[in-house]
Amino acid sequence: MSDTKLPGPPGKSNKSKVGRVDIETWANLFLQKLFPVWYCVRYVTEMPMEMIGDINPRSFLCHRWLSVAAVNTAAADSLEQAGSQWKDCAQLLRKIYKTKRYKRYLSMKNVNAVESSVIDYDYADIVEYSENECKDIPKHHAEHYDQLSAEVFMGDKTVHHPFAYREWDGRYYYCNKEEPRNFAALMQHCRDKGRDLTVKADIEIQFADIRTVEIMRSRYWMLLMKRESAYQIAYLIRAAKIPCQLAEFEWRRSDLVFLVLKKTDYRTAQIVEALFRRHFPRGVIEWGRYLCTHQVPFRNR
Repeated sequence: MSDTKLPGPPGKSNKSKVGRVDIETWANLFLQKLFPVWYCVRYVTEMPMEMIGDINPRSFLCHRWLSVAAVNTAAADSLEQAGSQWKDCAQLLRKIYKTKRYKRYLSMKNVNAVESSVIDYDYADIVEYSENECKDIPKHHAEHYDQLSAEVFMGDKTVHHPFAYREWDGRYYYCNKEEPRNFAALMQHCRDKGRDLTVKADIEIQFADIRTVEIMRSRYWMLLMKRESAYQIAYLIRAAKIPCQLAEFEWRRSDLVFLVLKKTDYRTAQIVEALFRRHFPRGVIEWGRYLCTHQVPFRNR
């Protein structure tokens, strides 16, 4: 990490190269001990950081999407095990995920996923699932539409059918109990024929309590990044005697982890600023900011 790199010149012995590497290592260790925050800032500015990738992929199965509940629970569990100084952050994380229910009419053109299926292949949406898995179901004519809608929604116009809506990405899914073949075939017919179907729905609204998120953001940095990068940065931050902690992300992305810092220590701002300037948003995501900026509120009407 010193300014001058000292590779061995051509024709010199391996012993000379090793000596020069040792000098550079010693110089870096000396700088790290003497100016730990400056060294950390410079390190995160120059370090290569692997891209995070898509944390909320498309799928016809909702359990393969980003789960705010699972993320916050995993991070809170980690922080509670880390000691009393992180329990406040853990408690805030547990308060973020909320639900409420409304009985409303719902247009089926808004629904693109289901809760469960025995099919393991990851289709992008429920129509793609139908195109590949429901070829044997007739769905081309008006009588097919009537038959499918009656089978899926039981032909009873008084029943409210279970759906869910997520405000952090604006996605609806059907809370199915049976294999969703007929439902998928019905969705494909509606798309292919330009039709829509409106049903009575009991909709569970899943959302992030933004007030709690803002309280968390005022006290902590929750920085999501690749695990190897987080370990390297955490080592340097702890060497500067700045409190930090690693907290788990959800189990489907075990390659990611949160680096948690307190905002009460002014030195953290320099490190975070360097991280954002160099690696945001592909290499590092601030979780509170993500939740605040990814909002598609349910329109209660």
